[in-house]
Amino acid sequence: MTSPAPLISVITIVYNDAKNIAKTLESALSQTYPNIEYIIIDGDSTDGTKAIIQGFFTNKPAHFKHAITTFVSEKDGGIYDAMNKGVKHANGEWCNFMNSGDVFYANTTLEEMMSQYHARNTPGHILYGDTQVIFDPSCSKIMRSGTHHKYHHRFTHQSSLILTSLLRTYPYDTRFKIAGDTAFFTQAYHLGYHFIQLDLVVCVFDLNGVSGSLSWKMFAEDCAIGYKYNKLFPILHAVKYIFYTIPRVVLRNLLPARYKNLARVKLGTKKQ
Repeated sequence: MTSPAPLISVITIVYNDAKNIAKTLESALSQTYPNIEYIIIDGDSTDGTKAIIQGFFTNKPAHFKHAITTFVSEKDGGIYDAMNKGVKHANGEWCNFMNSGDVFYANTTLEEMMSQYHARNTPGHILYGDTQVIFDPSCSKIMRSGTHHKYHHRFTHQSSLILTSLLRTYPYDTRFKIAGDTAFFTQAYHLGYHFIQLDLVVCVFDLNGVSGSLSWKMFAEDCAIGYKYNKLFPILHAVKYIFYTIPRVVLRNLLPARYKNLARVKLGTKKQ
């Protein structure tokens, strides 16, 4: 088991997101957990994002519990390259990726995660909880995490704490542009690393303005990951995609705009 309050490295990846970066910074810096370092990896933004981050160095509000520890701004090879870069700067025993636009569910979230983990008295490598998904200002739902990670992790990466040593041993595969986190968690599962599901909502994942359309790139990457562990997975995944995913998305997109997000709340998957 870890010490009662091990250092946690909170890592934020951002690129040209001046609209949303401040709320993520405020959420991380307001955590009540006492032992945090905060690392920001920026992909050399050009839209004012860097100035906003710099402002948090010079005008730190009194109510913030923490300060930015590391700020790197330079070109990178995509989100998973940037996440690997963040891990290289991490000194914490655990890492959390709270990327730009996403926030912790509460200021006490990390404190509650560590409290629940130590109450279990069972060593773990990956801790995770639930996610609140925001579809628009009037539509949201709690996506309950699951426990079956054989081909896909049943939680969002924002809702997890991962041992830094594990991330260093198995860095994110930068060949994947969308599903690098799926590749990482699936590999960890098949290698026998211990996942611990916690009973709390960890993060808020904002999908407001994000298209609910199908992603063929995601489909292809999921198939490539699943094939590594089951040669029949692409066939099984294609059947599900053709007879479940595609009809559901098509029907939802036929609805008037004001009902689309409501359908995502009512008809969407109950578990990750």
